[in-house]
Amino acid sequence: MSAVKLTELARTFCLSILKLFYLNMLWLLFTMLGLVIFGLAPATAALCQVQHHWLKEKHVSSTFRLFWKEYKQHFMKTNGLMIILISIGYIIYFDLQFFMDKEGLWNRLISIGIFILSIWYMIIILYIFPVYTYYEVKLFKYIQYAFIVGLLNPFRTIGVAFTVGGMVYLSLYFPQIMFSLGVSLTFFILMIMANQAMNQVAVKKERYS
Repeated sequence: MSAVKLTELARTFCLSILKLFYLNMLWLLFTMLGLVIFGLAPATAALCQVQHHWLKEKHVSSTFRLFWKEYKQHFMKTNGLMIILISIGYIIYFDLQFFMDKEGLWNRLISIGIFILSIWYMIIILYIFPVYTYYEVKLFKYIQYAFIVGLLNPFRTIGVAFTVGGMVYLSLYFPQIMFSLGVSLTFFILMIMANQAMNQVAVKKERYS
């Protein structure tokens, strides 16, 4: 490989890192702007929307303006979606704890069933933001679509889970990763893998329709 190509690759790599770093800073800023609780969901949705533009190779004149636009536009909807998901998660957790503490065959069977539901719930959590970015449907449909995409791509879903889990693990032990690249890099990898999964679902749908 020539020196010119190596220089160009190094330049592209550095620019990509800088873009991810800048996007990570925007995510932190706008999450704090919503007092964390109300800023987390719309900031994450805005981050995914920006990355969706990158992956589709759409021109982005200003990352900040696009981020701010998506943040405002999806503020109420994403917070509503998060309230639903948190409520479902709380019910699953409470029921699982309740039945696991009880003796008896039926209680064990119910706790196993709820544990399976918790796995399905985690699949939804993994795909919810890429699905939100990819589709325009009603609120509860996002949950349904996220589950279907994850279920129809089991091996890719396992890969997504390991990738996200690995990045979370690194961010917990090295907080500087999360505050520099952790969130934007994790979601960028997630968006790539999730887009492949959703494209595959679209192909299957066309094949059997």
